[in-house]
Amino acid sequence: MAKAKTPFDPEKFENIFQVGGITTGTIDWPQPNGGGSCRVAMVDTGSGLRFTVALDRGGDILDASYKGCALAYLTPNGPTPPSHAHHADLEWLSGWPGGLVTTCGPLNIGLPTPGDRHSSLHGHFSNTPAAVNAIINPDPWQRKPQMSIDLTVRDTRFFGPNVEVRRRIACRLGESVIEIHDRVSNIGDRVMPHQYLYHVNLGHPLLDRGVRLIYGGHFDASWDLPTPPYKPSSIRFPSYKRVPDALASHAGSGERGLIIRPASTRNGKVRVGLINAKRGIGFELSFLRSQLPRLANWQHFGPRGSYVCGLEPFNGALRDDDKSPLAKRTLRPGQTVNYDLTLSALEGRAALADLARCDATLTK
Repeated sequence: MAKAKTPFDPEKFENIFQVGGITTGTIDWPQPNGGGSCRVAMVDTGSGLRFTVALDRGGDILDASYKGCALAYLTPNGPTPPSHAHHADLEWLSGWPGGLVTTCGPLNIGLPTPGDRHSSLHGHFSNTPAAVNAIINPDPWQRKPQMSIDLTVRDTRFFGPNVEVRRRIACRLGESVIEIHDRVSNIGDRVMPHQYLYHVNLGHPLLDRGVRLIYGGHFDASWDLPTPPYKPSSIRFPSYKRVPDALASHAGSGERGLIIRPASTRNGKVRVGLINAKRGIGFELSFLRSQLPRLANWQHFGPRGSYVCGLEPFNGALRDDDKSPLAKRTLRPGQTVNYDLTLSALEGRAALADLARCDATLTK
């Protein structure tokens, strides 16, 4: 098998970190609420795409930028260390740093399950530290452009349920692509509930007035402010797919959103994202509909900085009253399921036009 080419001339540098790679460390400042530092991995793809992996928060992705343009929404909390105090009710909101990717699950997503004292908003994943199994940096001298981080996250308790997630985050030197592969296993001895969601949080300046959202499919549900509780919205589909300026009605917990069964290509892959024509860049998510059969679009355009749009492929239910046949899933003892999510920063007329062709109508 021929070795892959690299985008840089390895005879013109001696240290891989001159052109890209993965380094680890801790974030000690700023910590607006005090507390300890957080372990992180900083990834430079060598393509203009850079991002930070929160090793103490399940290996989720915090800040990310592409050629100087920030991609992700960040909350005022900052990257705080994980805390079991945030594993109850809505306390998740007090520790959530935002970021490009927040993983929700693996037992529940959405609001806490009534009557379940172990349930919390969006589950435990993003508030659980990961063990680092391996870090591989690119080796252009051997024509090996791949770089990756392998992690293990365990959500366990005596008497169960016990679940393990094996995560790999992979990139190639010179390419503006992030691949996330998660292998979720029930390592306990009884059947457990299972739901999984990737909360991809896009922020300013990538997100701005006039930005076009790219998705389509069959409409399942919608909601409008304030939440909770959820209230059905008088949805006007076209208005959801053009980003407005900040909305006074989205102050506090004001928001709106919808849930769809996304359209896919012939090979079963779904491609969604956004296009910022003014900046000439876009952002794409791609995934298999067989793994993640549903998509939420959360919109919270708050008037004082809380300006965010979430594209959220998922398996499960965000609401207790969800009657969809896709809402409930369990894992048997020893059972494993796989999830794959690819994130791409795009620029250039051809790349943006290709993403635009993935747009589709929303149907009821």
